[in-house]
Amino acid sequence: MQTKSGKQLFPIGIGTWNIGGTFQSDPTAKYKGAEPNYENEPAEIEAIRHSLSKGQNHLDCAELYGAFHTDDVVGKALVGQEREDLYLADKLWRTSLEAGLVRPTVEKMLEKLGTDYLDMLYIHYPFTEVKWQEAVSQIDELIDEGIVRDFGVSNFTVADMQEAQRLAKHPIVANQMNYNVLYRDEVDQVFKDYCRENNIQIVAYQPVKRQEVLSSELLQEIAKEHGATPAQIALAWLIAQGTLPIPKAVSKQHIDENVAAAKIQLSKEDLTKLAKE
Repeated sequence: MQTKSGKQLFPIGIGTWNIGGTFQSDPTAKYKGAEPNYENEPAEIEAIRHSLSKGQNHLDCAELYGAFHTDDVVGKALVGQEREDLYLADKLWRTSLEAGLVRPTVEKMLEKLGTDYLDMLYIHYPFTEVKWQEAVSQIDELIDEGIVRDFGVSNFTVADMQEAQRLAKHPIVANQMNYNVLYRDEVDQVFKDYCRENNIQIVAYQPVKRQEVLSSELLQEIAKEHGATPAQIALAWLIAQGTLPIPKAVSKQHIDENVAAAKIQLSKEDLTKLAKE
């Protein structure tokens, strides 16, 4: 990914969905059972620090994750870490894109994460009810001031990206999509071509669905040939596409498994087979 800061990112990022609590999709509604989880905090902090110790340096957060508590947990895990070695990304939800709300929301993110700037600020979804010029202009201001380095979007189609880029002063650097070796519906060739032509990095969330990849005979076969696991092949496939996967892992075993996937080199034959999966 061509970052404004020039930071080199580990090929596999750190996803944080559901760290710190359950996901709350509508902050204007009652919690519907979504609430912060403090009981798992020590283990989650340890998991993030273990990931960092293995060389992973790209952390992907969102204000809504963990019922608004994920950033707190990540911030605690980052205490004592060298900030310039890290690439911190966060996402704005619909209610934070209204007039005058982007800046205070980002300030709250920074306070929780214990930093004075974000490497990446995403718009979480192409919400139809948002006044886009107003929202994008607020992000542009933060980039101009150095509070945010890069501008990203998530779940945006090609048409959505074109409209956002038309309105934005600064280029879209990344688009985060639901994308993996077994699910490619939203990331077709037209999408990939547009991103490549416009220097937009595809970032893959839900890059490994362990139960699904375990049931794939082809992934099992290729994994056996490489002395790897099906999950590692799924990650290696994304890396081979030039995609940046951000799996969530809270066990040291899964973290180590993910990190090792970055060293797997799939052959042309492997990629041809997987293209048909």
